[in-house]
Amino acid sequence: MTLPRRVLVVEDNRLVGDLVADVLEGAGYDCARARDGEEAVRKLTAGPPDAVVLDLNLPKLHGLEVLRHVRQNSPDVVVVVLTGHGSEQTALQALRQGANDYLTKPVCVETLLETLQIHLERADLHRCAAAARCFPAEVEDRTLARVFFEAPTALVNVDPEDRIRVVNRAAVRLLARAPEDLLDRPVSDLVCHEVRSGWLEAVRRDAATARGYEGEVHVDGGGGRFPAGVVAVEQPEPGWLIVAFRDLTRQKALEKHYLESKKLAGLGRVVEGVAHEVRNPLLAIGGFARKLGRALDGSGPAHRYLEVILSEVERLERMVRDIEDYVAFSRENRPHFEPVNLGQVIQDCLAAVADRARLQGVEVLLDLPPELPRVYADRTLLGELFGGVVENALDAMPSGGQLRVAFGTGDNWVQVRVEDTGVGIPEDDLEEIFDPFFTSKTSGAGLGLAKAYLIVEAHTGTIEFESRVGKGTTCTVALPVDRREIPRQGR
Repeated sequence: MTLPRRVLVVEDNRLVGDLVADVLEGAGYDCARARDGEEAVRKLTAGPPDAVVLDLNLPKLHGLEVLRHVRQNSPDVVVVVLTGHGSEQTALQALRQGANDYLTKPVCVETLLETLQIHLERADLHRCAAAARCFPAEVEDRTLARVFFEAPTALVNVDPEDRIRVVNRAAVRLLARAPEDLLDRPVSDLVCHEVRSGWLEAVRRDAATARGYEGEVHVDGGGGRFPAGVVAVEQPEPGWLIVAFRDLTRQKALEKHYLESKKLAGLGRVVEGVAHEVRNPLLAIGGFARKLGRALDGSGPAHRYLEVILSEVERLERMVRDIEDYVAFSRENRPHFEPVNLGQVIQDCLAAVADRARLQGVEVLLDLPPELPRVYADRTLLGELFGGVVENALDAMPSGGQLRVAFGTGDNWVQVRVEDTGVGIPEDDLEEIFDPFFTSKTSGAGLGLAKAYLIVEAHTGTIEFESRVGKGTTCTVALPVDRREIPRQGR
């Protein structure tokens, strides 16, 4: 006869705790209850259950501390966290610390039972996998050695004295170091010096558990510093570690791109509301001011005050129009993609500002390769994008300088670099230049680069700025050569 699964329900609210326990007992579970964190730890120490249903906001000891106790002492126990509305951030923290899942109160009975069943079955599979031999004994060592050395993931074997004993091919490539430069050195030398003292201690502590260690750290490779995901287990013997490194540079860039997109979308909604609320008062102010101007003597001081009012009203009206154009562009623009000669687009943009550049004393240089691949893009939008970038470069050089446009290619990408020798952008401003309303100019709403960002995003490309105050700015735009399906929200 199979014994019923044991579940510990940790909930300080008696009504909620009794309800959850009654539901679980009705489904065949054997339930115990705890109403604070300390009582939960005592019952867990006395004998770990198969699963814990855990409220986080507990008296005496917070639910995250109870979770930490479970993971350190009983890593196979399933933990389902209960959280109230508005506490999702704490629930995500619990997931990062090893909770299997979380449910929001009021708890749906069917969802609770289904969630527990799924994670208990997964725990059974993990235990079976841990106990199983994957290879016959006569081939196990040879096969595993080949898998280790040829695995696409960077793997490092560390001895009990924390020194690297074996590295595979992927690790040599990722760390950009020769094998002889890696072997017999402390593994902590691979990570940035700011975290070396505590990093390895945390790795060893968690690697000794059934779940192993998982975290992120900056690695100092031969090609420079980069963010890396790290997974470690204590294998093949106590004290020995197998550590896997994964380059997160691309993932971090995508996360940043996603956050920027969300931020711009949110700002677009805000500025649309602001423009709508401002337009009507502006119309009223401007209309009445013009009527007063016609009624007053044109030579008196009151008339001069009205001229100032009207001038400011017209400036704000232009800004509102810019905002409305930006919001309309972000919502309604549907690019028309076709093969585009990017070199010709740049030449047209430079021709449009040739007179201005000559009057300002700006030398324009174009490094155009003889054979530049066409990009699959919207020609009109690219003209608007690079026209704005070139205009910004000229704005930065009112007293003359040099404007240089160069190209680069590779791996299905074309890169355009627009360099100027102008005033530059302060470092603190570089993170904000794509935000609507951010501008260092004395006029305008600062929507040009925000619009440029949307155009590049529509082409699944990238746009970056590097700048030094007093030295100049470089804008780099990278566009895919062939991108036939553009994922765009709202299409």
